[in-house]
Amino acid sequence: MDVVRNLSREAQIVLGGAVLYLIFSFLDWQQVSVFGHAYGLTLWHGIGVVAGLLVIALLLWEAGRLFEVKVQLGTLSAGLVSVALALLLALFTVIAFLNKGTARHWPAWIGLLLGLVIAMAAVARARAEGVEIPRATSSAAAPAGDPGPPVETPPEAPPAPEE
Repeated sequence: MDVVRNLSREAQIVLGGAVLYLIFSFLDWQQVSVFGHAYGLTLWHGIGVVAGLLVIALLLWEAGRLFEVKVQLGTLSAGLVSVALALLLALFTVIAFLNKGTARHWPAWIGLLLGLVIAMAAVARARAEGVEIPRATSSAAAPAGDPGPPVETPPEAPPAPEE
């Protein structure tokens, strides 16, 4: 338990939030009562399966970081993988939340809040660890005043010989 206590506040929020998220994913995110009987769907229906798998992957990844398991992923750092998993979790949580708009039940609101808090804590942790988050560099993402890199025009083809 001392290992968890020695973690940064952001890492504790990511781990604790992910555990809570996993628990709330098994509660009904949609629920209807018919003649005194409640029928519902959990996060694990439809697109929510992706969010459920992402939270499991995030928990396994964070547990690996906690116990200092070394996994080489090319040029990706451990912090970058953590923040990517957390941001994808938030994205698919929002999609699942919007998808389950009819008869939405209170665990959906808690799940949405947890997904967003996990993502914010992961980004704060990555910044504190000095993780370099890649930026979009395409000319479409350039500001309006920045024309971007010059585009070279190909040389003109020689005229066709006349017969």
